[in-house]
Amino acid sequence: MTEVFGFIASNFFIAAGRLVFSALLVAVQLYVLRAFIRIIRSMELQKPKEKLLSITAIAFIFIVNVPLMVFVIEGVFNPREVSIYSPSPEYESLMRPFGYVFFVWTLGSLIFATAAPISMAAFAAVQFFRRKRSGAEREATIQVFDLSRRRFLQMALMAMASMPFAVSAYGAVAARSRKVVEKIIVPIKGLPSELDGLTIVQMSDVHSGMFMPESRMSEYVKIANSLRPDLVALTGDFVSTSNKQVAPFIKAISALEAKHGVFGCLGNHDIFSRSERALARGFAEYGFKLLRNENFCVDIDGARLNVIGVDFIGRRSEQSSLDDALRGISLEGTTVLLSHSPDTFDRAARLGIDLVLAGHTHGGQIALTIGDLILTPARMVTMFLAGLFRIGDSHLYVNRGLGTTGPPIRINAPPEITHITLKAE
Repeated sequence: MTEVFGFIASNFFIAAGRLVFSALLVAVQLYVLRAFIRIIRSMELQKPKEKLLSITAIAFIFIVNVPLMVFVIEGVFNPREVSIYSPSPEYESLMRPFGYVFFVWTLGSLIFATAAPISMAAFAAVQFFRRKRSGAEREATIQVFDLSRRRFLQMALMAMASMPFAVSAYGAVAARSRKVVEKIIVPIKGLPSELDGLTIVQMSDVHSGMFMPESRMSEYVKIANSLRPDLVALTGDFVSTSNKQVAPFIKAISALEAKHGVFGCLGNHDIFSRSERALARGFAEYGFKLLRNENFCVDIDGARLNVIGVDFIGRRSEQSSLDDALRGISLEGTTVLLSHSPDTFDRAARLGIDLVLAGHTHGGQIALTIGDLILTPARMVTMFLAGLFRIGDSHLYVNRGLGTTGPPIRINAPPEITHITLKAE
């Protein structure tokens, strides 16, 4: 009975959250529509043309937001499903273009709704503090303003209005087309000579699904194989939302090649989608090691490399800390820990683990960079956003991942395959 009430309460809170989020998205769309109608009216077109453009804008915004209407209805009747992000596999290729259009438009709308009031406030402030021109100056320039300046302002307004959507579209293209190999050297104190120069290729956050088809995953596997790694480390979030997405993922990675093996750990998406068993079977079928709070000792010319993998540690996981996950596991030899979340690093460093490989953050996925400052929502979750970190003699590398979650868009956080070389310090 307790479980039933817990399930009902959980569904209620999920449905309520979706309703609030849906209301926000609908409000943004109404704001964007109102702004576009005002822009059309500012163009001072003939009435028939103005009416046609206004009707076109209304129709376009209505059509592009059909997935949003599905999301709203689905949130009432089946709040745990997100069909606009994970349709049945047989319909993925058909729905993919509509998904991209919806997410590009939605993100562009959110940027527009955020930036437009700020821009208008800045413009009003400039106008307020601007020195008044003399009557003669105004009279001398009134014709110039009517004939050229007004047209310029209209064009500038349209360009500014379209900019957020152009940025969003760029992010969608960047997420699909940029394949980045990051090569780093990690110094390990006391590294045996037999392990000096050992190479590890890390891939993370693949997110198999509508926006990460098998063909793209296979391309990434080819890139990884071309690096000729000694080991391959797969640090979780292999699927997006459903265990139906396991089969194409396993089929793609089955071609991975590494001298001393392919190892993996589970991420939060793998756990909440209940894909653990299917992933474990797939890994085992091809001789790969899915390490679930366990270790595997790799003997390399007599030197011990201890590879440990832990399930995602969080609110929905069975273990509440790294100590729980590592209970009974030997930390002898040079130790590499595969942990989807980078937040295990503090404790791992205190335990003397040499190298932690993590993902989860997507490098922010959508980030604003101002010099060395990176502004992204992921900053509110972890200080370990992307790249190499060090505490004492321990190192952490956070991979930006290959796939996406939420909008299939990356801005200032390109996809990544990491080529890591261990060096004696």
